[in-house]
Amino acid sequence: MLRTSNNAQESVAIQAHYTAEKLQCLMEFSAILNSSLETARVREAAMKATCRLLDSEGATLYLLDEETGELLFETIVGSVSSDQLREIRLKIDESSIAGTVALRRSSMLVNDADVERRHNKQADRKGKFHTRNMVCVPVCAKGRLLGVLQAVNKEEAGTFSEQDQRLLETLADQVGIAVENALLFEHLEAQFIETVMAMATAIEAKDRVTGGHTKRVALFAELIATHMGLSKLEVHDVRLSAILHDIGKIGIDDKVLKKDAALDSLEWEHMKQHPEMGWKILANVKCMKTISDGMRFHHERPDGLGYPLKLKGEEIPMIARIISVADTFDAMTSNRPYRKGLDYEVAFEEIVRNKGTQFDEKVVDGFVRAFKMERMGKKRMKESE
Repeated sequence: MLRTSNNAQESVAIQAHYTAEKLQCLMEFSAILNSSLETARVREAAMKATCRLLDSEGATLYLLDEETGELLFETIVGSVSSDQLREIRLKIDESSIAGTVALRRSSMLVNDADVERRHNKQADRKGKFHTRNMVCVPVCAKGRLLGVLQAVNKEEAGTFSEQDQRLLETLADQVGIAVENALLFEHLEAQFIETVMAMATAIEAKDRVTGGHTKRVALFAELIATHMGLSKLEVHDVRLSAILHDIGKIGIDDKVLKKDAALDSLEWEHMKQHPEMGWKILANVKCMKTISDGMRFHHERPDGLGYPLKLKGEEIPMIARIISVADTFDAMTSNRPYRKGLDYEVAFEEIVRNKGTQFDEKVVDGFVRAFKMERMGKKRMKESE
């Protein structure tokens, strides 16, 4: 009798330890999920959390494509490459387990996938993978379906339990909130970028000979920053600053801006005021400090011969040094009424030749990598179309 009592106590203790461990995992991943507004990071964290919480070999996330009303494969972790499954789309009906879960907004626990008629074997065939069992739960936020989360194949040939299902449902609640927040942020950010681009394009329209310049400079600056190894946030700031780099031209006299010949000395001095004009437009927007610095100093040079403040070397913000190269490359390869644009290779050599004087050395190194690996000349032509 005493041995039975001890065994029961040990069983309760083991279960309590297991439950505490899983709750700790949920708390950790909840913090991770809600610490980022990048959907890719949210999805990856959700997949890792699923595998760890349920001791599963893999996990899959399908998100709802609101335009088509289908479930679109987004992320997988485990032994199958996600690239093999990108084209998979599932209808929200009972032709698949995920579709059934999405349709009914209720979870499914399947411990023998081979005999489940709704098991869609597309993923197995494409990934050369055998799904033995799974837990599949809906991902919702504020009553709106966002997708479906799956844990696939219990480790060590085990089976999933109802407790596993409840754990995944709890995680799915957290994933739903995090995904919704990330999607909302990305939507607002996209709207902001589109608005900024529209404003920059409207200003650019004043100068009929520079059509497409803003888009090309933004593209080149983004490529250079990426090949310099900058963070995603830094690359984003570079792109945004590049879009706005000529916004100060709104204050330049049309007679100067639209002149079909080279500018005289007085006109050139007037034109050189546009970086300061652009900076003043955004000077009072505190969150745009980094962006406005890129606008203000993109005509400065490491040798101190630039404008408006004749800054040197490290005094010039990196974001401005990147835009300087992108801006100059596009300017040199663009046709003007008074001259023909240079060949891309000639412009490339000119920038390399001025490394360390007109252009920052690290930025030129990034430009060289971007030019060779991204075929910047062809991308320039595409952006001009």
